[in-house]
Amino acid sequence: MEDSQGKNTASRGHRAYDQYLNSFIKLEDKRYLPNDNVIHQLVPLRAAVGTVVMTPTQFHEVHFSPLGTCFYFSEHGVANDPLMMALVEREKLNVTKTISTIVFVSTRDAKGFNVSGYIDFEQSLRRFKTAGSKSHPWADIFAGRRRLEPNHQDLSFITWSNGRVYSNDSDNYKVIPDAVKGLCFSHKGDGSMLCIEKYITEEHPLCKFIESPKHGSTVIYDHQIRRKM
Repeated sequence: MEDSQGKNTASRGHRAYDQYLNSFIKLEDKRYLPNDNVIHQLVPLRAAVGTVVMTPTQFHEVHFSPLGTCFYFSEHGVANDPLMMALVEREKLNVTKTISTIVFVSTRDAKGFNVSGYIDFEQSLRRFKTAGSKSHPWADIFAGRRRLEPNHQDLSFITWSNGRVYSNDSDNYKVIPDAVKGLCFSHKGDGSMLCIEKYITEEHPLCKFIESPKHGSTVIYDHQIRRKM
């Protein structure tokens, strides 16, 4: 029985990965290439610049999570909130590593204290899939049942009541405090430097300010991932 379930899961995973690869295929590919197997093998080589195609192992790790085959948290329901609407637009782009988003949140924690922090959106989504309650509860956050509250495990976090500051490198970013440029994040994938103060003062097109009735003052920083040369 268990062996049968394992085979069914593997088969479902294979079909899901084929569907994922199909999302990269254009109509002209089907016209000029002989069959789907060949097309699928060429997808990583023909992907647009800045697009990262997951391997079968990577795909399985993020798609077959504790939430089952329903991959995107936003598919479980989304609250009518400006921050959630913005993050829904970015969820798939982050998961497929087309862009990398950092979310700044300034709000009050469960005890009523002012806190703020920077969250690596993609890592946070992935951690909740694998660690559940140890990370931000995205299914409930998207649905409006919980607030998005930064914590000491995020990229940067400060509790204003006692002035304590925490910082952590994430899977996608290295935290780099700079005396001149201020707080910076270096993207580990392509080496790009994201300087927070520069994004704000230059009104960067990939920096979006959002005032959320539920989540407080927030800023979204989007980084278009470039391929390593």
